[in-house]
Amino acid sequence: MIEPGTSRASRGQDAAHGGASGRQIIIRKSAIINPSAFTLIELLVVISVIALLMAILLSVLQNARLQGKTAVCQANLHQWGLLFATLGENNDGRLRDRDAWDHCRTQQFAYYLDNFHFENFCPMATRTISRTGAGSADLAWYCPHHPYRAGSYGLNGWTPAYDGGEGSGPQPSAKQKRWKSIYSPGAANVPILLDCALWAGYPTHLDTPPQTMNEAAVNPSVSLTNSMRPFCIPRHGEFLDGVFMDWSVRRLGLKELWTLAWSPDFNVTGPWTRAGGARPENWPPWMRRFKDY
Repeated sequence: MIEPGTSRASRGQDAAHGGASGRQIIIRKSAIINPSAFTLIELLVVISVIALLMAILLSVLQNARLQGKTAVCQANLHQWGLLFATLGENNDGRLRDRDAWDHCRTQQFAYYLDNFHFENFCPMATRTISRTGAGSADLAWYCPHHPYRAGSYGLNGWTPAYDGGEGSGPQPSAKQKRWKSIYSPGAANVPILLDCALWAGYPTHLDTPPQTMNEAAVNPSVSLTNSMRPFCIPRHGEFLDGVFMDWSVRRLGLKELWTLAWSPDFNVTGPWTRAGGARPENWPPWMRRFKDY
């Protein structure tokens, strides 16, 4: 019952505060609209940033992994250099004597596998699954007739590491000179063991570069014009590793192979060098972007 003299305004105020019955109106925030939660756009931005960081991290880890394998490869070659140095010092600069040929060209490399225990695989190429037995940038070579004869390094057939018998590629003739001793002039530019798709080779300055990066695995037969093929493999990017007759270990550019003194008769300024007039467009397409030497 409304008492006489009560105004309409005062009655409205009483009603807003619950009136005479003591009821109160409680105002609550909506459970649907929460200004402190992430919006869809903000969530997508966070996910994108995380994905970008993961991509950068994976790239760094991959580079570190490749650098680690390169370091192991160079350490392997360093150990081989110490072996050659020891053998040469005890044998008047020669590394070995001629063996009776067992009708297998891998015998030359097998001499070291049979008599010494050194790592003969680059970490970048350990699998022996090639149909031909030849290796490639990421495959090791092996002998189908002697499976234990396998590796991913190859010998320079013109050096004392080879005895001058049968091997991969053109054989030395009476007119072709060999390095007969490790104590030869210019030994710092004479490669003796390198990353390779075969166990050995006899490169000449007239050798043409392979038309594809893994041509050695597909077509392992080499001749007087393509004996550089087994060594010209991009095992470490556009590089490969090798040990020289001064026992230094170096990283080599693929085009740099034509500037090394593989044999006493090798022309280090031949037609496939910058000094000999070679231009980037003269190289096969897969090698044109590589550094010239």
